[in-house]
Amino acid sequence: MRRSLLASTALCAVFATGANATPPAPVFNWAGFYIGGNVGALWSSDGVVDLDKVELIPGGGNTLSPSGIVGGAQAGYNYQVSSFVLGVEGDLDFTSAAGSFNYPGFFGGVATHSTSFPFFADVRARVGVAVDRFLPYVTGGVVVANLNNSLVDPSVPFSLNRGSSATGWILGAGVEYAIDNHWSVKSEYLFMQFPDVIASTGAGIDAYAFKFKDSAQLARIGVNYRF
Repeated sequence: MRRSLLASTALCAVFATGANATPPAPVFNWAGFYIGGNVGALWSSDGVVDLDKVELIPGGGNTLSPSGIVGGAQAGYNYQVSSFVLGVEGDLDFTSAAGSFNYPGFFGGVATHSTSFPFFADVRARVGVAVDRFLPYVTGGVVVANLNNSLVDPSVPFSLNRGSSATGWILGAGVEYAIDNHWSVKSEYLFMQFPDVIASTGAGIDAYAFKFKDSAQLARIGVNYRF
């Protein structure tokens, strides 16, 4: 009788423990396609260097550092293995970054160094480690920009531009948080670097060469909808 009572008590305790135990929370699944939008700020660095060292530009060069608002849309896909999230993302953004600098022309008048960064598009790989609904990640890839960096001196005369398009690399890091199974918000920092471009004008003793140097960085927030 005593043994039966003890066995019944132990069995009840097991069932009571099982009923009160909280099952482990499932790890959030980041896999799948998503689309979204973003907004933030962009800071560019656009320099020009006089390679002939004849002081066509006071000091031999000049760097503009315009800033502006950036905004656009992104789309991507995530593949998850355990806590590791691998993905690819592309975006198209427009910016208001532009600036100019006027200085005395070499033979008089006014010369101008100007720059603008109307828009850019990039394709990046993303690698992150999911901590349930938090996803810190690093990212990098290729960026193509509509980037103008020009130098005009009517007194020499010359008018040079690095070209209306530039292709470079982009690297960054960020963190994304899942609000629910479909919506998430993110914050990220990105740096983009473009190859130097050498442009020249004239011929013989009237030939002048300049080097254009361009880079940009941006900080932005965004929202994604996952299908």
